[in-house]
Amino acid sequence: MTWIDKALDSCPQRVVVNDSKTPSGRAHVGSLRGVLIHDALARAARERGLDATFMYGCDDMDAVDEIPHGTGDHFFEHLGKPLWAAPPPAGLDGESMAQAYFTEFTSTFEPLGVETSFYFMSDIYRAGRLDEIIDTFLRAVQTVREIYLRLSGAQRSDDWLPFQPTCSECGRIGTTYASDYDGQTVAYECRADLVQWATGCGHSGRISPFGGNGKLPWKLEWAAKWQLFGVSIEGAGKDHMAASGSHEVSSALARQVLRCGVPVAVPYEFFTLGGAKMSSSKGIGMTASELAAMLPPELLRYVVLRTQPRRAIDFALDVAGLTKAFVEYERLWRTVATGDAEPNQQQLYFISQVAREGTVPEAPAFSPPFDSVLSLTQQPHIDLATHVKSLGVDLSGEEAEWLDRKEATAQRLMQSRPELAGTFAMLDVAEINEQRQGLDDRQRDFLGRCWQRLDELTEWDARAIQDAIFEAARDVGIDPRTDAALAFGAIYRVFFGEETGPRAGSYLAFLGRQETLRRLG
Repeated sequence: MTWIDKALDSCPQRVVVNDSKTPSGRAHVGSLRGVLIHDALARAARERGLDATFMYGCDDMDAVDEIPHGTGDHFFEHLGKPLWAAPPPAGLDGESMAQAYFTEFTSTFEPLGVETSFYFMSDIYRAGRLDEIIDTFLRAVQTVREIYLRLSGAQRSDDWLPFQPTCSECGRIGTTYASDYDGQTVAYECRADLVQWATGCGHSGRISPFGGNGKLPWKLEWAAKWQLFGVSIEGAGKDHMAASGSHEVSSALARQVLRCGVPVAVPYEFFTLGGAKMSSSKGIGMTASELAAMLPPELLRYVVLRTQPRRAIDFALDVAGLTKAFVEYERLWRTVATGDAEPNQQQLYFISQVAREGTVPEAPAFSPPFDSVLSLTQQPHIDLATHVKSLGVDLSGEEAEWLDRKEATAQRLMQSRPELAGTFAMLDVAEINEQRQGLDDRQRDFLGRCWQRLDELTEWDARAIQDAIFEAARDVGIDPRTDAALAFGAIYRVFFGEETGPRAGSYLAFLGRQETLRRLG
């Protein structure tokens, strides 16, 4: 059984999968993990014949509690206001800060094949859909205080109410303190010192807690969503799922106050790129929209979904990491297409696809490694399609389309992240001669033997080329097991002017016999 099977086995016939996002800045790539996990659960549920819905919410009633990276003082005067009430940042479309950031992030969903229905918490509150639940929580305030204290150690004052009114004077929601519920209104103060990140205006008064005049604290709001939507399964990051954490508090609130069930929990670890800790508000790391624009959607889904949710993902977004990801995805594709896949492999392949239905296309028999495609894409005098024809390869429609997508990925990597793409542009003849002068005698002898052994090959393929290179190294007294850098460094020096490069056998196979021998000669 996979983690998906185990989660769905506990669900009823009607499956409601829920997830949400607080749009307080540009979403980094880590935000995609929850989205794709929930989408995979909904897909698998439908495959089982269950009535499955995936809901994705915009928590736009949350307060602006930090100025997003790169926006200067644009949001300073709006700190403490609901996200829906702050203006959009420069450069993004939308009627509000919430809508601008939420739309930018969710615009990646359709290209990734994510099928969901959206909701905005401001609409839910304004429509009165949470009024009854708000009333229930306010009347059960003593139980709410006890749960907070028992599970999280949070001590609430005797007059504290679990509600955040919107100040009728300054419009802030993050600076208000509610007390004294009389069944129709609550008393509140907009305090200057309630939080460190915003200053209240000092106004006090009474206000109805219904119809969108405020919101529940988010642990209560989480439980409220479960009851309102009938949520049957919902994941969250490991920080929320820890002992005495948010999920445990919300679960107790759901059971003891709302008397509703708690969804099946799917805790998941972080998704990072190259070990970098990411932050939307601080502008650290690549945004979700940037990564989604760079990679083929099937590859991105595969990279995220191949790992069990409880295990962290640290994807190396560099040439080696992308090359490995393409190879592994193609191996899975080939295994499924030939009918040799285990059930868990079949499931992984299908949840990695953008299309939800259809037959498995034949996996490409000819598919050069990504690092080789990247290198040839950097050669201004080489057209990739023409080059493939010159190799005598007759690509099928699927192979040509997949190669085009690899080339597009290489081009986007060079454009948006040139520091990650490396420099694999081939040297001209004059530059080759300059590089040759920096090689020692054994390396020059090695290159000569490479030319001879490669010229003798009857089959021009990656394995045969790699073997010939190893034999050429041994011919001149270089042990390829211990001195590989000495041999391959010589090849990379005269091809690229670098000490490293793409896997030599695969690259030279893709470069072709004629061009390889011409350069080595």
